[in-house]
Amino acid sequence: MLRLCELAAVPAVPPVTLRVAAGATAALVAEPRLGTAIARVVAGLAAPVAGRVLVGDRDVTGLPPLRRRIGYVPAGGALLPHLTVRRNISYGQRRRERVREVADDWTATVVDRLELAPTLELRPHLLSDAQRFRVALARALACLPEALVVDLPAGVAGGGRLGDLLDRLSLPGTPGVAVLVCSADPEVLAEIPDRVHVEGAADAGARP
Repeated sequence: MLRLCELAAVPAVPPVTLRVAAGATAALVAEPRLGTAIARVVAGLAAPVAGRVLVGDRDVTGLPPLRRRIGYVPAGGALLPHLTVRRNISYGQRRRERVREVADDWTATVVDRLELAPTLELRPHLLSDAQRFRVALARALACLPEALVVDLPAGVAGGGRLGDLLDRLSLPGTPGVAVLVCSADPEVLAEIPDRVHVEGAADAGARP
């Protein structure tokens, strides 16, 4: 489960309170720069102005990204251009040795379910936008997160419906991952009935 408790990512924007159950998907509806700012705070890449982020019963607000167990798919994917698809996907596992054996098996499953096997030795510039999104999704899920934050300002959902992709990625024997999608794209939002709208100043943006 993922909970945002009176979370304010930038000044002069109303705080967000949201609960996403394990295995469920919710949308945070915000203009792209504000959506990105909130996604970064939830993932631990920026500090909040106020409020808390909880994963299950753990308050992770003050923890670094690696200790939160929150996967993050940033806008555009943010793949490392000098690494192959295989190494991009495995990149986040290097400091998570305690789940390495399970994560390796799960990564192979994710690659198969997202149909990425033919691309494993390619570098990101040779991929389509849809393939890059799937690689970023695979990288985020390879570390067995409890929650997943997807920043989708452009609605590039891997060449298909986001819900279809997420349905393929449920780890057997677990309650599932709580998924928060930050987007203002009508096509993406049409398939996510559970939504919270966030309105702020037009110039509200992501922190550096």
